[in-house]
Amino acid sequence: MSHMTGHGNTRGWNGRRAAGLGRAGGVVLGIAALVGAGFAGWTLYRVAQAPAPQEAPEPSGPGMATMETVEAVLATVKRLRDEGQPSAAESVLSGAVRQYPADQDLRLAFVDLLMAGRRWSDAYDQSLAAIEIGQVPAPVEFAAGTLASMTDRPALAAAHYANAMRLDPSNPDYPMYLAAVQLKLNQTQDAKASLAIATRLAPDRAQVFGMLAQIALSENKLGIAGQQIARARQLQPAEPTWVLLEARIRKREGDTERALDLLHALPQQEMDMPATLALMAECYGFLGRPGDAASRYLDAAERQPTNADLAFEAAQWLERTGERAEALRWARRAEELGHRQASGWIQGLAAVPDAGSDRP
Repeated sequence: MSHMTGHGNTRGWNGRRAAGLGRAGGVVLGIAALVGAGFAGWTLYRVAQAPAPQEAPEPSGPGMATMETVEAVLATVKRLRDEGQPSAAESVLSGAVRQYPADQDLRLAFVDLLMAGRRWSDAYDQSLAAIEIGQVPAPVEFAAGTLASMTDRPALAAAHYANAMRLDPSNPDYPMYLAAVQLKLNQTQDAKASLAIATRLAPDRAQVFGMLAQIALSENKLGIAGQQIARARQLQPAEPTWVLLEARIRKREGDTERALDLLHALPQQEMDMPATLALMAECYGFLGRPGDAASRYLDAAERQPTNADLAFEAAQWLERTGERAEALRWARRAEELGHRQASGWIQGLAAVPDAGSDRP
């Protein structure tokens, strides 16, 4: 991804302007990057502008505001946000960006405001506009990549993460997040290479080994998967994500009882998660114990009485155990809760004669 520099922004990120922004009441240029890579345990990352020298000259160019103007705009934005007027703050920044389209500082302040409103797509568009003005620090490229990932633009996310790596080769977050989007793009070998870099930079990151374990499992390399998940669990023994992944590996190896032992050791809240319940049910089904699978779903459904999916899963497993009347009762509950498939399933089950109806 090329960076356009034709707008005349010679200030860059080491000028006096950046120091002035700090004096503007602490407004923004901090970009919160919410991880959307699909791995549990990856949470909120806060990326902020690095401090800059105080005495650099004040540059100018077409479409750029003076430092005093930027400070005044951002001070107004901060006051409006503090007063609970986000729409008014947005109007101020939106007008400033239209008036000074080549001002990178204002663009990035706008990104921060849009992200505060969880408007990820608009925030990404402003990030891209800021980057096209001129080079930004690695954290801004990283945040833009995460926004692109969150708005389902993995190819653009990969380009931003690669730029962040180029600007700061020492940060392990960048290759780790790049690997996540490369996996989404089915670029498995590239993802492995990115994770190798992340491993070298941060040998204590459980997420890296967890991702390597997942890749090995998808390739059916169970020995490697087991080794990698063992390293992840050594670093984060209680992390439910790694417990669930190890259980998947053990099940694939044929050690279904061990998989169930791992899952049963999870806290109740984690055992009631859809992915955990589904894996437990698969294990019970493999062992020829559909009644145990039904019991797990029933227990979870009782604890979450408004969850239509759990009620429907309970109905399906009850039907497999031959408890037709009970299955219908739970399917009707799922239907009442709004499950889309429940009505058709009930009709299909009603059309099949009960195996016990012909008994004398």
